[in-house]
Amino acid sequence: MNIKSKNFDLKIDEILKDDLDKTIFNDFEKKVISITKSWHSGKQSFVHMTSGSTGSPKRIKIKRSKIILSADATFDFIDPRRETKSSLLCLDPSFIGGAMVIYRAMHFDHDLYLMPPAELSFDKLPKGTVDLASLAPIQYERLTIEEVDLFKIILIGGAPMPVYEKKSRAVVYSTFGMTETVSHIALRKLEESEFKTTGDTVISTQEDGSLSIKGSITDNNWLTTNDIIEEVSQNTFRWIGRKDFIINSGGIKINPEQVEDLLKTQIEDDFIISSLPDTRLGQKVILISSGGDKEISFSELPKYHQPKELFFNQTVYKTHSGKVDRVRTIENLDKKATQ
Repeated sequence: MNIKSKNFDLKIDEILKDDLDKTIFNDFEKKVISITKSWHSGKQSFVHMTSGSTGSPKRIKIKRSKIILSADATFDFIDPRRETKSSLLCLDPSFIGGAMVIYRAMHFDHDLYLMPPAELSFDKLPKGTVDLASLAPIQYERLTIEEVDLFKIILIGGAPMPVYEKKSRAVVYSTFGMTETVSHIALRKLEESEFKTTGDTVISTQEDGSLSIKGSITDNNWLTTNDIIEEVSQNTFRWIGRKDFIINSGGIKINPEQVEDLLKTQIEDDFIISSLPDTRLGQKVILISSGGDKEISFSELPKYHQPKELFFNQTVYKTHSGKVDRVRTIENLDKKATQ
């Protein structure tokens, strides 16, 4: 594996030297070098942080064997002929999504291109340079069609993505997974609605509709998540939303993420659908936006799904891994800034 950035182009044997001059690296590059050297030292477990999108981030120890299992399952799905020769890392490697880009590159001997998230600029990548990119949703949504076509395959993780019409030559996947499952255990093409599991992972649903996962990646034990799904088969499902975020307004259960999908075309700024206590409804639906006051049509939404209050010019907080931090956003809501 070679590692390439704007500051250097190093072969793996140069990276592993004890006298490697670390002063030439920025903090992002130092993280990559550290993970690379740890892997080649033969370590059998590695520690990564959960995203913290539904609670405080926590440290999880992941076995080397599970990382290899995850990498193989991913490529059996997206590239069974192993034609990928290069990958782009533009995610924080402290979290499993970014770290797996490095682990997969080492496992399959890819050239690894580095681009810190804060410096992301796709015009620096000539077409055909990089085969595979792993992106956060906000990074993907800012791409032009020409920039999407720089890559053969794109993996999008960290937050749910709506179904998009296919407009590029690249194969683009929305991924489903978590730190506990060593990155994703299911993928769907962005123009399709159903996730298909990777490797030998199978699924089932609990009485409340929450997803359970079992396979080699979970030591063949059932792992129940807080994700609500529609089960199609033991290997296929449609994702509906997070049980943690369900709003009960007047006895009507509302999935804020589904409402957000319906409003995305109208609102360019960061926003979320959330709730506040209400004496009549129990919870009332609200909209929180980082942008200024604007006219929004809710005609496509059922009555109880329509926000009762709109809060503009708010901070929509993000976790370190780039996910929306709903808990922090609602906790810091300025209730005076309402329409």
